Amino acid sequence: MSRLRGPTAEQVEALALMQQSPLPTEGNAFPALWLLAYDVPESRLQAIADADAEFFAATPMYRLEDHKVWAKLSTAHADYADQTPSTDDFERFCKTRQENCLDKVRADPAAYDALIERNRALLDRVAGLSRYSHYRYTATNSTDMMLPPFQLAGYGLTRVAWQFARGDVDEALAGACDGVRTWRRLGAHSDSLLARMIGIAYASDGYARLLAQMLAELPASHELPASCDSAFSPPAVADLSICEAMKGEFSLADHAVRSQLLGELARSPWIHRAIGSLVFDVDQTSAMTAVINARHCSDDTNAQLQLDQPMATPESSLNLWRLECVANFAGCVLTDVARPAYADYQWRAQDYGARLELMAALLWLREHADPDEPLQAQLTRRWEATRRGDRGIRFVEDGSMVELEEFSRRPDREWRLPLLPSR
Repeated sequence: MSRLRGPTAEQVEALALMQQSPLPTEGNAFPALWLLAYDVPESRLQAIADADAEFFAATPMYRLEDHKVWAKLSTAHADYADQTPSTDDFERFCKTRQENCLDKVRADPAAYDALIERNRALLDRVAGLSRYSHYRYTATNSTDMMLPPFQLAGYGLTRVAWQFARGDVDEALAGACDGVRTWRRLGAHSDSLLARMIGIAYASDGYARLLAQMLAELPASHELPASCDSAFSPPAVADLSICEAMKGEFSLADHAVRSQLLGELARSPWIHRAIGSLVFDVDQTSAMTAVINARHCSDDTNAQLQLDQPMATPESSLNLWRLECVANFAGCVLTDVARPAYADYQWRAQDYGARLELMAALLWLREHADPDEPLQAQLTRRWEATRRGDRGIRFVEDGSMVELEEFSRRPDREWRLPLLPSR
C-alpha cells in the first residue's frame, strides 16, 4: 500500500510548480561566469561551456582529482591564457564584508594602480556581466556541479573604490550603481541558490555599502548618475523571493538522486539492492522534496514577502507511522532534515530587500534633508512612512551610522551605513 499509493494532490501540484519556467536563450550569464578567467570571445562562450558540461557529464569526480584548480577543468585551458590573479593580487583585492575597500586602496595608491593595470582584461569582463539578464545553470546532465569562479566576479568592487580614490568620482558612482543593478538582476533571475546569495552579497554588502561610503565624503549637491534610480527602485517580489533558485535546487537534487544514487545502487551487491528497495523510493522522495521547495513559491509566501513578515521555520514532520514512510524510511529522514534548512536563505533575501529600501531612504535624505533638524529624526520618519512591515532601524557609533534590524541575525552580517548627506 505504501509503495503503490502514489503522490498526493499537494505533491502533484508541487511537482508541477517545480518545473522551471523557460528563460530566453540569450542573456544567460552562466557561460561568461564559468569562463571569467579566460579572454574568450563572447561568440565562443556558449560553445565552450557546452563542451565543458559534456566533459563533466562523462567524467566521474574521482577522475578529476588531478585538476587542483577549477580552471583546468575547462577546455578553454588549452586555447586561452588563464588570467586568474596571482596569490599576491588575490590578497590585495577587497573582500565583500571584511574591510573598508576605500581605506585599503588609499593605503597604497601605487600598488593599486599596478594591480588594476595587471588585471584590466579580467575586470573588463567582470563589468561586462551587466549585459546579461539572468543566470541559468545549463550543465544539468552532470552529476558534479560546475561552479563558476564567483570570487573573480567580486573583484570589480576594488576597481570602483580605486576610481573614487584617484578622483574619478562620477565614474566610480556609476560603477557602484551599475554593480548593484547587475547583481540585483542576476540574483533575482537565478536558478541557483548559491548564485542568489552571491548576488545579494555583491549588490548590498559590496556595491551598495561602497556607494554609501563614497557619498558620505561628497557634498549633497553632487549629482548622482541616472542608473542609481533604478538600482534602488522599490523591491519587487522577485527581489525578495528564492522561488526560482529553489526550482533549480530541486532539479539538481532530483537528477543527482536518479542518476548517481540509483546508479551506485544498481552496481551494488544484490543484498544492498534489496535493502535499498525496501527503505528508499525515489519517486516518493522527489514528491516530498517538491512540497518543501514549493513552499517558497506559494501565494502565501509571496504575501508575507510583500508585507516584510519573516517566513516561519517549518517544524519537523517526521513520523515513522506515516503510510508514505513505510516503504520510504530513508527518503522521509532525508526530506525531514532538509525541511528547515532553507529558512535562513529566505530571511537573507528578505533582509536584502530591506537593505535596498534603507539605501533608497538614505538617498532621499541626501536630496531632501532639512539642515535645521537632526538627520536621525528625518531618516526615522522617512523609514516609518515607506517601510513595508515593522522592521526597525537604530543609530550606532554616536549616531553617525544607521543599522538595519535583520531577520537573519548573524554578528558578521550586521548591515550599517553612514548617514547621508555628509556633514
